Parts: sequence; C-alpha cells; structure tokens
Amino acid sequence: MDGTEFRGELRSLLEQNRDTILLRIVLSPDLANPIELTGADILSLALALAKRYAAASASEVVLLLLPHSLELFLLHLGLILNERLPAILPWPTTRIDPEKYQRNLLHQLRHLPASQIITLPLLANNLGPGLPYTATACAIEGAAEYEKGFGISLPLEIGEHSAAAGGSGKVPRDALFLQFSGGTTGAQKSVVVTAPMLTKQLERLRQNLGYSLRDSVVSWLPMYHDMGLIACLWFPLWQRTPSLQFSASDWLLKPDLLFRFMERYGGTFCWLPNFAFSYLAGLRERMKGSHALGHVRAWINCSEPVRLRSMKGFAETFAEWGVGMGALQASYAMAENVFAVTQTTLGTIPATFPRSRLRHRAAEPDRLAFDLIDDVYVSSGQPLAGMEVRIVNDGGELCTDAQPGEIRIRTESLFAGYWGSEGFVTTSLSADGWYSTGDYGFVADGELYVIGRLKDIIIVGGQNVFPEDIEVVVNSVAGVYPGRVVAFGIQDQESGTENMAVVAELRGPYDAKAAVALERQIHKLVMATAGIAPRYVAVVPERWIVKSTAGKISRRDTRQRFLQERLAPRAQSV
Repeated sequence: MDGTEFRGELRSLLEQNRDTILLRIVLSPDLANPIELTGADILSLALALAKRYAAASASEVVLLLLPHSLELFLLHLGLILNERLPAILPWPTTRIDPEKYQRNLLHQLRHLPASQIITLPLLANNLGPGLPYTATACAIEGAAEYEKGFGISLPLEIGEHSAAAGGSGKVPRDALFLQFSGGTTGAQKSVVVTAPMLTKQLERLRQNLGYSLRDSVVSWLPMYHDMGLIACLWFPLWQRTPSLQFSASDWLLKPDLLFRFMERYGGTFCWLPNFAFSYLAGLRERMKGSHALGHVRAWINCSEPVRLRSMKGFAETFAEWGVGMGALQASYAMAENVFAVTQTTLGTIPATFPRSRLRHRAAEPDRLAFDLIDDVYVSSGQPLAGMEVRIVNDGGELCTDAQPGEIRIRTESLFAGYWGSEGFVTTSLSADGWYSTGDYGFVADGELYVIGRLKDIIIVGGQNVFPEDIEVVVNSVAGVYPGRVVAFGIQDQESGTENMAVVAELRGPYDAKAAVALERQIHKLVMATAGIAPRYVAVVPERWIVKSTAGKISRRDTRQRFLQERLAPRAQSV
C-alpha cells in the first residue's frame, strides 16, 4: 500500500464508521466528560483544521509543538490526509529536565528539514523570527495556561540552522509522518514512517493479539512516543475500534483515572512502561473505591526491561479488582520498527529465565542476597510474523541459545535510517538489512529477553554490572522515590577500571541527615546484593535526576550532572 492508497483507505474507514465513536479525548479540568468523536467528526474536523493551519506544500514536514489537546490529534490526522508529513515534538512537563528539553528542541528546530511549525501563539511569535520556515499560531483552549507552564525561558535563541533546514530534505513518496527515538542517550532522532511500514506493523500486531471489533484501548501515553502514537492511537483506529486518550500530567496527579476509564469505557488493552506497574501498585492505598477490571485482556509492559517484581506486585495489588498474571504481557518495541518487534502470547504468563544461568554475575548467586531483586529475566515474547531477531557478540558472531549479546533485528516494518538535514543516515544498518539496536539481551527457546542498553553496562574490575539490576535493588529501599534511581559507571584513570555510582531521589522534603543515612543503607545493600561496592552514592532531592523528552530517565545526562555538580566540587576541594 502506497501513501495515496493509505490516505484513501483512511478516509474510507472514517466515512464507513461515520456514526461510530472512534476517539475519546479527555481534557482538564473536565475529566469526567471526554470529547467523543465519530468517524465523521474526525474526518470533517481534521480536514478543516489542516486546511486552516497548513502552510506547507504536499510531502513537506510540519512540526507540531502542542500540548495534549483536541487540535494535536486532529492536526496529526488531518495533515496526513492532506499529504503533509506531521512530526509531533515533545511538549515539556514538570518531570522533564528543562535544560535537556531545550537542547533537544533546539536540535530538532535546527536540523529537521521542516517547512512549517504549528504551535501556541506565544511560541509562534517567539520562534518565528529565528526560523527559516513558517511558524503558525494555533489558539487552543487554555493556550495561555499552557504557555505559562511551558517551562522554558523565552525568548529561545535558535542559532544557526543546518544547510538543509527549511524543507530541502527528501523523503520517500509513500511517507506518512515522522516519529522520534527515545532520546535517552542523546538528542532524539527522526524516523520516517511510510505507508507500507505502518500497515504491515498494524496488521502483524492485530494478528498476534487477536484484536477484534470488541476491543478498545485506554492510554495516558504522549503522542510524541511511539507507544502512544502507534499502539494507542493508530492501532485501534486502523482496526475501527475506539481509544480513549488522556494526558500524562492528569495520570500523574490522579493515577486511578486509568482504572476508572478502563472500567467505564470497557478498555481491553493498555500499554504501560515497566515503572508504571510499580508506581500504580505503590499508590493503591491512596485510591478510593474499587474498579472492575476482569474484562481487560492485556496490560502490556513495554518500553523498558520487564521486571517480574513489578508485574507480580501489580497483579497481587489489584487482584481483588480482577487483575491476574495471565493478563500481564510484555513486548519489545521501538520507533525504528514503527513499534512492536516481539509480543508475549495473550492468556499465558510470560516465560522467565534464571539469571544464574547467564555468565555475567559479579559473584556466585548462593553468596548474595538475591531475594531482594528478581532472580529471573522476563521474556518480551517471540518475534511477530515478518520480524527476525538475532543476538551477536562483540565480534559480530551469532550467539548460541541463552548467550547474551547485542540484539539485532531485520523486519518488514524497519526504517531506512535516521532522517535529517543530510538525508538518511544508515550507519546502524548492515548491508543485508540488519539493524543494530544497541540493546543487550538473549534468546532462549525462541523468546527474547532484554537486559538493558549496551552502552550502560558498568565494568568494575573486569566484572559486568547491569545498572538496571542495581536500580531495582535501590528502588526497594524505604525513603527512596520509586522509579527515581540511576546507576552508572565513572572511569577511574588511576586503576584503569570503572567505579560504580548510584544516584537516588529522596521521597518528600529533602533532609540532609536523612539523605546521609540513606546513602549508607544503599551502599551496604548494593554490596550485599551485587557483590560490588559502589564508589559513590548520592541521595538527592526530588526531580534532580534528568529525564529525556520521552519521559524516560536519561542515564547519560544524569551522569553528566553528577560529574559537574557532585564530583567536580569534591576534586576542587582536595
């Protein structure tokens, strides 16, 4: 299916379901009454908004810098129907580090070959003079409040643009829109999604999940993330079923909104990052009343390494509401593949693999307190049809079953390379079509197990330490803010090896004495659990740890902040 055929199919889908509610959008402050849009509503409103705001020509990129709003969803769809290529840029939240957000935004504005940006009036006025393309003001309801809370100081100095900025970049004729990589190891990279890539992904996912017209999706995930855009918007829409969308900010303020909407609107599928399972379970006592959730077919753990402790804790906490382990599933997905690469089998509990059977432990399992962390890896499932996965070692040789190495994929939905001012960059793709993901994991009995990022492995005295293992341990400590722990390595020039550093946020008001006591506790616990003592432990105030624009913890940027703010002052005082 090419781009023209896709747009025709989308238009036909909306027309044929003109009286069917396909999209519900929840907007603050009226959280109890979502805006309901039928196929006819979506088609007419999306086309009207695109006609009103689109200044770019056909096949040109239009950046959307908008908060969660009716206009964001409809402009994305309307621009596609009108042959423009929308690219949703992250909108900042209080949970994202302002400096990192600003760096990422400036990178996109400088290097993406766009022809237009549509944003709020104040931002359009501020950005317009520094851009080589049109900045169009979109006055959404509550724009002034969103502008006030933008979180980035204005005016924003954009600086020099790449030579190709301003719309000179070329994309395939069947391109539909752009989405972005996670950005945890640097600036987000652009992925061009074409009609064949998207339709093949959506069909393979439908086949694997057994998704039908009786199903629906509820989500708080942002549209600038592939899990929100593909799994939670495009997937149900393409299957002619409804989705309900509410903002991440509202979910953080009222976590039980997710359960309320799942029950009220009969949601059967919900995709969540791993931290959300632990986060929700930890807040159960604050939730009032109860919810009937036995109808939910799948709570799919995606976007982060899957943790058995998180999934079991979620299932046990909400068992009285009808949540069982059989409904907790997992998937390995990425923007470079549109979305899913693997998926566990619905109705069955995901497989696990003992950690002790892999040869990367820092000490013998029976000498450590492994009861404090998961002693197994959790499967992310088998590859979807049309997807190939293989594991290779440092020398590029294929690994055997249960032998860890770099995860590489070759699929029918795979991107053509990261796109920007210089066209497609294909350095991560082999001549025969294999993509080097940079993720570390293994395959056992046909199931993929994801351990973490290759670049994040800490090598202490020749022993491989996986930061995710350390973070799980520290997250169990009372007083630590759940999900706000980072472990990383710092090179020791004298010893020629790395030292381990652990940064954890203190829950609640910061107290220096309490922080010191917690640092000692963390040091002892990591030593007892991992068999290696961290060289540095820092307990810091809430929101000190840096998050990427996709909302994930950025180990790279947190490490840099630690070096500048914690280690540099120590070195100067010596």
